[in-house]
Amino acid sequence: MVCLMSDLDLTPEVAWALATGGPWPDPAGLAGDAHFMALALQEGLKGVGLSSPNPPVGCVLVREGRVLGCGVHTRAGDPHGEIMALRDAEARGEAVRGATAYVTLEPCCHQGRTPPCSQALIQAGVARVVVGVRDPNPRVDGGGLAILRAHGIAVDEGVLGEACARFHAPFFKLIRTGLPWVTLKLALGSDGALGPAGQSTQITPPDIQRLAHALRRASEAIVVGRHTAEVDDPQLTDRWPAPTAPHRIFHRVVMDHAGQVPAQARVWWPIAGQPALRAITGDPEPLKGVEDLRLPPGPQGCSLRHLLHELAARGVGRVLVEGGGTLLQAFLSQGLGDEFHRFQSDQPVGGTPLILGLPPTWHLHTRAQWPGGRWDVLR
Repeated sequence: MVCLMSDLDLTPEVAWALATGGPWPDPAGLAGDAHFMALALQEGLKGVGLSSPNPPVGCVLVREGRVLGCGVHTRAGDPHGEIMALRDAEARGEAVRGATAYVTLEPCCHQGRTPPCSQALIQAGVARVVVGVRDPNPRVDGGGLAILRAHGIAVDEGVLGEACARFHAPFFKLIRTGLPWVTLKLALGSDGALGPAGQSTQITPPDIQRLAHALRRASEAIVVGRHTAEVDDPQLTDRWPAPTAPHRIFHRVVMDHAGQVPAQARVWWPIAGQPALRAITGDPEPLKGVEDLRLPPGPQGCSLRHLLHELAARGVGRVLVEGGGTLLQAFLSQGLGDEFHRFQSDQPVGGTPLILGLPPTWHLHTRAQWPGGRWDVLR
């Protein structure tokens, strides 16, 4: 499926859609249940990068075509989207008895750090629940729908099901494999190269680079190789302009198995809420303010699979691998990538063309263009 977006205007809204798995259904072009589920998806987008390891479930409460309340889950341990929507309706002075709840993911039916949402909907007197996709969590997996039906609530599932499943794909992967969703990102010239070896080459213009920061905001960790950290000397910070919640943690990870990146590198500079981690295999000299992740050795330094498990244990549900080419090739060769965001200039940059070896099952999902290049998403 190829969904070509605007030829030109790569806006912040478009960038956020691409970074979160979109484009997403436009509520303005839909009617009935699909319209309100699209609104619930828009609510869910507000929780991306904040709710992991939980899913950013969006919920909208509706009666007679009027929205009574909206909610989204934005922090593990805090109320889920359904509860937030009920609270929003109460704050607006709206009675929800007899209303319909549109939820991007099946309401939970188990007691975790918060009470079950299915029970909250029952107690609120909701008459109907429309669900985008079923929750594969073994503690739910149809149980929430069964409980709702057992209490006489009408249930419909599968409304905008493909979009909701795509939106919650990172959570589904985490539940099924214990591994976070891995987004690969690389900027290439028209010649398929990264630029001359050992030289930092700017391929995308600054305004496109700023929009690419949507990928960092949608993730809880960024990973780069030692060579990228040394040559580009990046800080790897989340600089998406919209403010974020104080609880957000963005892990900056450098694959530096022998501890060769110098102590003065900018990536090690302390930044509140954005800790620097160094993935190592040996026992190099410690760096002040930098946490070492000691991992088993892998084919090219540290074990990437063990790295992902370590990040998942920290509550990371989405990982952005931003370079360089050797590291991306390693993730691809080990079957650890889930999608590839390719920023390709219309101009050659020199150097050796990169052979990435993308999985044969991947296809072009979305393309957005700007004057002088394009942003392709392959899955």
